[in-house]
Amino acid sequence: MGRGQRDAVRVRQHATARWALPAAAVGGLVVAVLVGATGWLALVLVLAFVAAAARRVYRPGSAENSWTKGAAGERRTAEMLIPLQRDGWTALHDRTVPGSRANLDHLLIGPAGAVMVDTKNWQSTKSRLRVDGGQLFYGRYDQTKTLQTAAWEARQAARALGVPVRAVVAVHGAAVPGGVVMLEDVTVVPAKRVRSILRNLAPVPGFDQARVRQLVAHAERVLPPHGG
Repeated sequence: MGRGQRDAVRVRQHATARWALPAAAVGGLVVAVLVGATGWLALVLVLAFVAAAARRVYRPGSAENSWTKGAAGERRTAEMLIPLQRDGWTALHDRTVPGSRANLDHLLIGPAGAVMVDTKNWQSTKSRLRVDGGQLFYGRYDQTKTLQTAAWEARQAARALGVPVRAVVAVHGAAVPGGVVMLEDVTVVPAKRVRSILRNLAPVPGFDQARVRQLVAHAERVLPPHGG
């Protein structure tokens, strides 16, 4: 994630404002008529409705704030991955998915091959993760699409790199049922367990230090920084 996501959020907010603010003005005018307000009092009512609508459209808890929370989660994951360097892993962050506007939060290349880690900052105190009918839910929201997207990103990375890429979703906040969930070819784990998951992966034959360095250099070329 980067400036491009923030710009996209702002564009969506402006698009919403183009119809929401005039609608609020009409609503304020209707209320003014109903209560018999005229002159400056009617104007105050209309402006109050417009201001309330503007606060809602651009409120701190909007999609932009969700982006901020997501970015904070990615930074936390990146920090958690640093110790893996001692185990021969190299981490690349916020990389472009070829042919799309999507990004890989974290790509790790090491003795066990390549792993894509997608961060989810699911911090709601009212929602929890659960598996129901073979599907992952966060609160009442089905996360099948989220997992399918992560699996697709890993496949795209694998196509670009020429090697298999595992897909992992690292969760901050919500407890993962049983400590690990495997659905849609994606492993879902608490973010704090990602290091141990990677350390326990079986080494891939041929992935010595020279091969890792070679693949990292290739990844730098074919999966450039997203930056937007």
